Formats: sequence, structure tokens, C-alpha cells
Amino acid sequence: MNHIKKFRKKKKLSQSDIAKELGIKQNTFSQWETGRRKPDVMQAIKLADILETTVESLYK
Repeated sequence: MNHIKKFRKKKKLSQSDIAKELGIKQNTFSQWETGRRKPDVMQAIKLADILETTVESLYK
């Protein structure tokens, strides 16, 4: 289970906002939130930076 959605909502960001910052499609980000896909290591690090948390916290 991941907590990406929880951290995204806490920062009041949309999936599109984060997708744009990461240079990915909104659909790809949606799949990360639902657990159907996972980001690569570098994307996960960037995502954690955007959400002001750690990669570990996103996937606890």
C-alpha cells in the first residue's frame, strides 16, 4: 500500500500539478496512486521532494 494520495491531498496539489512537475502524464501518476504502477527510483525521490516527505513514508 502507498500513501501518495494522502500526501498529495495534504499539500493541496492535483494529480496534474505533480505530473507536470515530474514530466509525466497525469494517467501515469494516477496509476502510481492506485498501485497499478510504481515510479522508478529517481521519480520516487523527486515525488517525495515535491510532497516534502521521504520515499519510505510514501510506501509505509
